[in-house]
Amino acid sequence: MTADALARALGRTVGVVARRQTWRNVAYLALTVPLTATYSVLLGAGVGIGAALALFGVGLLLLLGCAVAALVLADLERGLATRLLRVGIPAAPAATGARGLAPDGLRARLARTSTWRSLAYLAIKVPFAIALGVAGTAAAVVIAVLLLEPARVLHRFPSWLPSAGGLGAAAIAAGLGAGLLLAALHAANGVAALWGKVAVAMLGPTPEERQLWEARRQAERAETARRELIVNVSHDLRTPVASIQAHVDTLLMPPDRRPGGVDQDLYLTRVADESRRLAALIDDLLMLARADASELRLAVNPVELAPVIRQVAGALEPLARQGRRVTLAHAEVAPDLRAFADPERLAQVLTNLVRNGVNHTPEGGAVYLEAGADSTTAWVTVSDTGTGIPPADLPRVFDRFYRGDQSRSRDSGGFGLGLSIARELVEAMGGSLTVSSQPAAGSCFRVALRRVR
Repeated sequence: MTADALARALGRTVGVVARRQTWRNVAYLALTVPLTATYSVLLGAGVGIGAALALFGVGLLLLLGCAVAALVLADLERGLATRLLRVGIPAAPAATGARGLAPDGLRARLARTSTWRSLAYLAIKVPFAIALGVAGTAAAVVIAVLLLEPARVLHRFPSWLPSAGGLGAAAIAAGLGAGLLLAALHAANGVAALWGKVAVAMLGPTPEERQLWEARRQAERAETARRELIVNVSHDLRTPVASIQAHVDTLLMPPDRRPGGVDQDLYLTRVADESRRLAALIDDLLMLARADASELRLAVNPVELAPVIRQVAGALEPLARQGRRVTLAHAEVAPDLRAFADPERLAQVLTNLVRNGVNHTPEGGAVYLEAGADSTTAWVTVSDTGTGIPPADLPRVFDRFYRGDQSRSRDSGGFGLGLSIARELVEAMGGSLTVSSQPAAGSCFRVALRRVR
């Protein structure tokens, strides 16, 4: 063995003392003996007394109390293993809080396989705690005696001058005690690791329960999303419908009762604009519905990025320059840069991102498109010099109906669906859509796609 390998091995051996997890494991093993002894006595006495008094009603209540206490202790064991042994043991949705101990929650827990495995865990921990207590106590005593041997020898000095042989023996004992301490810490880590696997296997849910819980969570999320959709769509429909109704009612009034100064062409223009907004909302909702149902069909093929970027920039440049006085530019893109995408949907995504950038960039600012690639990914970025996105809003910018700029009213702003749809389309093409931003410094949206080599 080389000197470096020997040094590394020695470092791993001695370094066990400096690891936080070592002392977490020691704390868990030290708590195991008194905790197990305590609830073994309490549960054993409770079950014994309850069984003896089962013919009298109070015995059954005592047995029920023992069952509830055992479930609480199983939750305690799960928490200790999670916090000290650092193992992941998910709890059942109804296993925490008061609901898990209410009559309905208690019946539901007793019907689970994982509950009975948790109770079996408590049972097998009793012999484990006994063996751990015996071995741990013996090791602690031996190590303490060896480590304290120099102190015992020196305690008699100077009334009795220790001999060189006595000091040497004490030093050897101390070294042996230190070596046993290191070995004991390594053994504690090994025992804790093995017991952590037992805890995960017996305190955790079965695969069937995991699937059931995940299905329940998905159903709850879907129900919440459905309610939010109804509320948001109701709000977004109310404004254009009310505007159309008001303008049409005014136009249908008899001329002698119609308010003065009514411009029929202007009213019809507003009705047409609101009708288009309604049609756009319906199209967006249908697209999201198809995405939720996994029915969003795209023609994903190798696509050159340069023509798509030129098309988007050319179509929106007049709007940016004349309507918002914002400069829209794009970098030259290599003609051989290709990615797997649906060209029409990719153009829709980039158009949405550019419109957002233009709308949130003050007069005199700029929006810039750029493309590039690495070995596996081709990307297009849309950056602006606009107001930026606050850090609190960044995690939610792709949420449906979310409007970070609260100053934009529903009749002047969008519906809060554009970025959500853009992400759905990019992911359907096998890519990803991300954003980075700083307030007052602008934003940068990055569309990443699989590159065609």
